[in-house]
Amino acid sequence: MNNRTNLTSLSFLFICGLMFVLLINTGFSNLTYTEQVQVQPYKLIEMEKREIIEIKKMLTGEPATADYNIKSENETIQLSGKMLDEQLKGDLKGLGQEFVHAGKEHEIDPIFLAALAAQETGWGDSLLMGAPWNNVGGMTCMPDNYEEIFGESYPNPGCGSTVDGGTKWQKFQSIEDSIYFKAAYLKLRYLENGTETIEEIQKKYAPSNADNDQTGLNDYWVQNIVDIMNTVKSDIHS
Repeated sequence: MNNRTNLTSLSFLFICGLMFVLLINTGFSNLTYTEQVQVQPYKLIEMEKREIIEIKKMLTGEPATADYNIKSENETIQLSGKMLDEQLKGDLKGLGQEFVHAGKEHEIDPIFLAALAAQETGWGDSLLMGAPWNNVGGMTCMPDNYEEIFGESYPNPGCGSTVDGGTKWQKFQSIEDSIYFKAAYLKLRYLENGTETIEEIQKKYAPSNADNDQTGLNDYWVQNIVDIMNTVKSDIHS
């Protein structure tokens, strides 16, 4: 009886021990699974965030500097008009697609085109933005360039000044024409002559001590363009 009792007791203890081990393993297995369920989505979200940031960097390129080259091959411009438009303000809002389209056609960074418009018109808060000028680039009267870019048969609205005796500015039939003209003019008179960086362009486009810059704003032209471009790039990345 004692041997049988001892055997029964040992069997009972063995079964209890086996059940205990199984319960422990099951618990660890469940814990591991639970951890995987909790951690995996977090890892996926972090991966997606990093991928989105990298994609946005590809869309907007490197940060702008004074020696930033505005020339961009058509196929390298991946920025959408909608993404750019989300960063535009004032009366420039809604023109994102136009800047991107003009940039692609004339192989110029669209963010530079938008920044130039923002600089020259105070984000559209300028008399030149309205009728009869529709001028987003601070383009002075240049009938020869107008004819060369649009063709002899395309109507030229002429030129006009915002004040009597002031600088004569080129008029355009529409804002879209002005954006197209500005991009075409930059390519024709600057890029094709090897003038490609922001600093190089400033020396011809908005030179210091220009007759129509009595307040010396052109001295800050390069830095203003750089700051606007980097603000747009940063906001697109965020």
